[in-house]
Amino acid sequence: MFPKAIVSFVLLAVAVAARPRVGLQLPTVFRPSSPQVVGGEEAPVNGYPYIVSLQMYSQHFCAGSVLNENWIITAAHCVQAVPSVNYLSVKAGKHNIEKTESTEQTVKVSKSYVHSSYGGGVGPYDIGLLKLSTPLKFNNEVQPIKLAAPESDPSGEAWLCGWGSISSSHFPEMPSKLQHVQMEIVDRQTCHESVERLTGSSPVHETNVCTGPLYDQISACSGDSGGPLIAYEGQQPELIGIVSWGIIPCGSAGAPSVYTRVSKFNSWVQEKISS
Repeated sequence: MFPKAIVSFVLLAVAVAARPRVGLQLPTVFRPSSPQVVGGEEAPVNGYPYIVSLQMYSQHFCAGSVLNENWIITAAHCVQAVPSVNYLSVKAGKHNIEKTESTEQTVKVSKSYVHSSYGGGVGPYDIGLLKLSTPLKFNNEVQPIKLAAPESDPSGEAWLCGWGSISSSHFPEMPSKLQHVQMEIVDRQTCHESVERLTGSSPVHETNVCTGPLYDQISACSGDSGGPLIAYEGQQPELIGIVSWGIIPCGSAGAPSVYTRVSKFNSWVQEKISS
């Protein structure tokens, strides 16, 4: 039986390591045998107009969220996964990432930023920004999302959406259509203790936010990296988290999903997009 491993949920290669380890996952890609994310279901078409697919060589590997016409917010480890921004394409207005859709907009990236305190791999400060070469055109299918208020501490329920693996095994199964699932925010102490119990150590940090439920097979997974964790203020969506890392196999009992807590980085984001 494989031991539990802490990994970033970035989809990078087409082979799987002999056994899990701390670091970036290297999954074998299979077609899905069911239409659901780990514990979720297909999202409504145009239900999340702020999510984008980050692609290299026309293949999805991470997600991001639209800040404004010129900027995408994502995970630092997604930015570092490509050798140069010249290899990177951003696809907005997508639902099915295996088909060309009339709603999609494809934009290249001119510049990227990674938080200076991010040390690589699994760890805190996992946040990055992408400046687009040409502006997005906002419509029903492409919209920005508001950042959570500075220093706010999420609680209650949230939503995760993405094109990440739907598999609860060590071998990812990648969906073609956008998936979503409702999550529960888990307090950081419980999150820290849960990760430590499963893996022997825990990099959970004050700049993280975690989700469960810990008793059910619901989680982010490979390919969800950089994507949005969303809370609602009335009907208004807010970006409260960026998918960062978790435990493989996805959906393991007692294993939280871990995100970058956006409310810790409002000033950093504003500084970079204003520079």
